[in-house]
Amino acid sequence: MTQPAPPVDDLWRLELAKARQDAGQGAPEAAPGGYWLAAAIGLLGLAKTLLTPGGGRLPPGAPLLAVVHREDTNRTRHVVDRLAAEAPGTPVLLVGRPHEPLSVTRSLFASRGLVDAPLVRPYDLGAALAATPAILRRLAEGASAFGQAAWLPPRSKQAAIVFRVALGEVKAAWIRARRADRSLVARGVILGHTGVADVHLLERALQQAGARTLHWVHGRSEGLNMHGGSDVGLFQCLSDARWHEALGGYGEVAALPAEAPVHRAGGRGWVVLSNLVHPMTPAYRERGIEPEVELLARIAEAADKAGLARRDILWKPHPIIDGMLAHEKPALLERAQALGVTPWPHPAQAGLAPAGDAAMVVVTPSTTAVDVLKMGRVPVLFDPPASDPMDLMSQFPLQARDADGLLAALARVDDAALFTETWSRVGPGRPVRMADILALLARR
Repeated sequence: MTQPAPPVDDLWRLELAKARQDAGQGAPEAAPGGYWLAAAIGLLGLAKTLLTPGGGRLPPGAPLLAVVHREDTNRTRHVVDRLAAEAPGTPVLLVGRPHEPLSVTRSLFASRGLVDAPLVRPYDLGAALAATPAILRRLAEGASAFGQAAWLPPRSKQAAIVFRVALGEVKAAWIRARRADRSLVARGVILGHTGVADVHLLERALQQAGARTLHWVHGRSEGLNMHGGSDVGLFQCLSDARWHEALGGYGEVAALPAEAPVHRAGGRGWVVLSNLVHPMTPAYRERGIEPEVELLARIAEAADKAGLARRDILWKPHPIIDGMLAHEKPALLERAQALGVTPWPHPAQAGLAPAGDAAMVVVTPSTTAVDVLKMGRVPVLFDPPASDPMDLMSQFPLQARDADGLLAALARVDDAALFTETWSRVGPGRPVRMADILALLARR
């Protein structure tokens, strides 16, 4: 049975729990002690941030705000694209560590169509001074929490936690100042990401100022990584919403169920949709491209046993290898060619249409499994990690860890009753419109 997560307002305990989950099993533990050195490093990072001009003014009278990181990633795109399409004038509060002038972030968002939104960094030196007593109290709390922790992350991660807590107090003070001068009147706030200390403390200040907040979750939950304290947690599927209802934290959880498609059976060849070459994947951080190569080798072995020509295996790696990890691409393609599989022509190309016509679709744990389900197919999940029974990945019944497991799954992929059962367990969501968000924000 799922246990409630650490309370969202217990910042140190929750940050340490998230760091433990992110590190994965078997991660080395930092030596005890050294908290104050990590705290000093974190505070130096805060000072550097505060010396970066805040920039941007919050327009008075804005009824709606958005809170996102300054980046073009999964946790921002869904919010930025929706604002660009339906609410382009919504002011945006930029969170996280600033790395560049505000003009660069403006150009980044403009490339996605968000041209007119006022961009604001919610901090300044006045807020830092006002937040100093709270920061000092937090540092004392942190020393106690770190001293009692059963596991400690590396010093760099400890410093990052201190930085986020201190920056969060500065941002909360900034919000309180805007509330005092009546330039903040927002009744609703959309967040692309929350739960970490800097964003959470900003969000709590917005709630105390009278705003209702909604965390629009960008992908599948892994439990703690999406644990937040928003008034509403809007998830990509009913399965994740149920999980977070059990975990606690959000005032309410929601998902917008999609209509089930017609089940599709039959097809030719196999499609492999993988994400093992990605910086956020523990296997990649530990072993580079080898887990991806091993995946292809097991699938090639299964194809040989099934009498399928290896060239009829169409493989789509995560599109990050066309950009951030382009240096890995030549070696990976060379290994795939040696195995005889057919690479997807352009991994960054949108759409998964070929998967709908395949005899079997194999995926690694990701929301791609939900995308395949929405096409009317039950995907085969390869080498899923042990997870909570309420985890989204646990809802997919066809799972394999080797060639024989793939062949066993192949025998069941066309079962219509299995598709219906899987759809019910996962509860995929439909596309979210601004009207949906505003309706959830309007509920009290």
